[in-house]
Amino acid sequence: MTTTLRKILGDRPVHTVTPDTSLRDAARMMADHKVGALAVVTGDALVGILSERDIVFKGTAAALPSDTTPVSEIMTPDPVTVDIDDKVSDALAAKLGDAFRHLPVMEAGHLAGLLSYRDIPAQYVMMFERFREMATSHADDGA
Repeated sequence: MTTTLRKILGDRPVHTVTPDTSLRDAARMMADHKVGALAVVTGDALVGILSERDIVFKGTAAALPSDTTPVSEIMTPDPVTVDIDDKVSDALAAKLGDAFRHLPVMEAGHLAGLLSYRDIPAQYVMMFERFREMATSHADDGA
């Protein structure tokens, strides 16, 4: 698994909002760009991530008014990040696909992109899962 996140992301644009963006405006941006998450930034600093699941489960299901509720109320603050030159296995090890469906990708301390679990080729996911199973199995052998 030597493919880097840089190769997967290519020159894809990063879609961002500020913490005071309304949920409705964020949802519109996701729909317009056909993305499932947005990076939340203040200036050039990453402060959070907002996913479509956040909007549905934390916003809509909680009956928060979408026109006046800022994304800062439901975003995931200080998200786990990976580096743009990391290998795919590093992103998977950071719980992409388990705990997270999207991971911010950083380059020299700046946001370089958002990686979706769907961006990872299936063969990498299968190889990683098989490696994890084998490692767990071998750990059990010594018990």
